[in-house]
Amino acid sequence: MISHLVKQKIAEVDVDQLWENTLPEVAASEDRLRSLEARLGYALDSQHRAFLLHANGWRAFKQCVDVFGADDFEGGPRAARAIELIESLEPLEPLCGFGKGDLLPIAVSSDDIDVMVMTRPHTTTPGKVLWLAGGLIDTFPGFDEWFLAMVDYNRREYQRLLKKHGS
Repeated sequence: MISHLVKQKIAEVDVDQLWENTLPEVAASEDRLRSLEARLGYALDSQHRAFLLHANGWRAFKQCVDVFGADDFEGGPRAARAIELIESLEPLEPLCGFGKGDLLPIAVSSDDIDVMVMTRPHTTTPGKVLWLAGGLIDTFPGFDEWFLAMVDYNRREYQRLLKKHGS
């Protein structure tokens, strides 16, 4: 997967150790995802589900942004942080066209105000990803497009670090 390679290249040039070098978590099982979907009351977006079957979350995927694993959807510190950040933006509808009940957090920064959310199946645009950080930063038609954009941001960080250290 290209995302692994990009993270590895960042680690090679990040001589100041600005960013934590991590790999994705071990894949979620089909049974684990079915259990999660039963608790949520709906099927996960197919692109997002495919990611979880490959990697059950990824801590520090993009700098300090953690991509949720199945356990994060049922509580814990990442979920609490995401909810806190989303609630700080209330009312959401004027900001992004969706209410809190329309959104499922999928990633959150451990040290900044960034939170990524996906629209739930009952919305007019299910599976859309919104990047929120004090406001609406960007939107993506689906999980795959969001993930690839984050990989591109990581590639830019690699280029920046490479240039900074003259390698």
